[in-house]
Amino acid sequence: MFARLPDFIIRNIFDLFYFKHVNPQPIIHKTIMKKPAIITLSFCVALLFGASACGPTLVIQNVDYSQPVESVLEPDANNEIHDQRYAIKFSIQPVLEEEGIESVDEIRLIRNRAGYYFLTAEGFNHVYVLGADESELKLKKKLRISGDGLGQPAFNQRDTYIQLIDRASGLTYNLDHN
Repeated sequence: MFARLPDFIIRNIFDLFYFKHVNPQPIIHKTIMKKPAIITLSFCVALLFGASACGPTLVIQNVDYSQPVESVLEPDANNEIHDQRYAIKFSIQPVLEEEGIESVDEIRLIRNRAGYYFLTAEGFNHVYVLGADESELKLKKKLRISGDGLGQPAFNQRDTYIQLIDRASGLTYNLDHN
């Protein structure tokens, strides 16, 4: 019967029989010392699970990220733009390379309700829809607008979409991030 039991159980059974006949005090002392350790350990585990379950639960819904007016930004010598009004700064070099253009005089940037940025410039064939991520903007969609390049683009914020107007051609486009 004892051959199947683990060693620590056999040792505990031996300790109970031995200390009961020789000296009953160590059994009481041994039992008193083990219970607080088990109780303390159980309490710590319960506290750990309780604290992790009480994580942040505040959620604010129906947030409108839109910018009411487009930003017209001039790139610096490093092809970086900085919009101080809306606190964003990034390099437009990857976009210029994608368009096959070395430089532009100004970039047009606006943000829709869902938080996506729409970016274009004079001479661009596309509008770039960019999603904000941790320290980066990721291309969500590249919308082809013109094969000859935009003449004088301008963005307007509308209720459910971004309106792009090419003032040179008079054409209007309704843009969405989907």
